[in-house]
Amino acid sequence: MTKQWTIDLLAADLIARIEKKSLADRNGKLPSEKEMMEHYQVSRYSLRQALSRLSKRGYIYQVQGRGSYVHDQLTQEQKAVQSDLGFTEDLAREGKLIQTVQATQRLVSYAEIDFSPSHQRFSDNQLFIEVERFRTLDDQPYLIEKSYYLADIVGQIPESAMYGSMFEYFAQEKGVTVSFIDKFIRCELLTAKQAAFFGMNAGSPSLVVRDDSYLREGDLMAFSKIFYDYRETTLFMHKKLQD
Repeated sequence: MTKQWTIDLLAADLIARIEKKSLADRNGKLPSEKEMMEHYQVSRYSLRQALSRLSKRGYIYQVQGRGSYVHDQLTQEQKAVQSDLGFTEDLAREGKLIQTVQATQRLVSYAEIDFSPSHQRFSDNQLFIEVERFRTLDDQPYLIEKSYYLADIVGQIPESAMYGSMFEYFAQEKGVTVSFIDKFIRCELLTAKQAAFFGMNAGSPSLVVRDDSYLREGDLMAFSKIFYDYRETTLFMHKKLQD
């Protein structure tokens, strides 16, 4: 008797096969929709609903025109937070004023960077544009952002772009659009310079969000650390249980 695959069971089986490394090929690419539909004897709708759940949970990402790929940095111990978790910078801030009050940039090699992306390594002479921004929310210290952009993708960054939305500038002026971002949350201690911005002592804790930003093709464009004052940080989670 053919097994009846509900969307829940289908998603669970796909996850199990990803974790066993028995679903994707050596490049991390999943079988085509047609192959998976035939294997499971399910409709295109059911398969896409299951794949959507995997995408929201961070197991896979989709590349337009090429298919679905496994996030190779995901492990048993490190599950991705679902996409309905947000931070205050991701929420609508009607009436709030966000400003960059200080920004610097410099060209550095991979050997000179302070931290690396979560799962990708480069040659020591790969060039990056290091950008550090100090930002306020309603004129109060809000966050410190340190980012590394691949120089051969973004090119030169004018000073005006550093005081606005970087991604909006890249999309409008460079035709470079970020498709998805992996976020990792951890706690780190502030340096003296960072602590002074927040009015804290050096070595004070900070909530840090690590961002890895990818293009639609799945190529890494930038990686960042965003430091927040733990005293003013609010996490927001919304989990929808029923349609």
